[in-house]
Amino acid sequence: MLVCIVLLLIVGCYKDPKIEGANKISQMERTSTSEKIFKQNKDADILCVYGARFYKRDEDQEQYKQMDLTINHELGEVRKEYKDGNTFEDYMATKLQVGTKIFTIQGQMQSELLLVKLGEKYIVYIYIRINRSIGG
Repeated sequence: MLVCIVLLLIVGCYKDPKIEGANKISQMERTSTSEKIFKQNKDADILCVYGARFYKRDEDQEQYKQMDLTINHELGEVRKEYKDGNTFEDYMATKLQVGTKIFTIQGQMQSELLLVKLGEKYIVYIYIRINRSIGG
């Protein structure tokens, strides 16, 4: 019985090097991407989800009113607020409060846009491609 308990403890504490490596790569991607974004705009309103995908608040919210965006499902919520000097994590945002709900949309632009619920309004956040302009 004691041998079984010791074996379970050993197996339970084992860290898979592939998972550890993937986590390190994801963290490096988040750090690299966030540094590039902040170099362009140190006051950026951004959100990180899906491991290392960054979305920024689109300044032109009016254009989406005509698109009639439909919510697909709730993706999650903001878990942490970014503070200067922190390392970006999944579900972390620079301007959104912890607990803010994040939604995916239906349709062609599903991977390009997210909706964030602020009060009774939904605000569009757009995927940032680092090779494209990330300013306003």
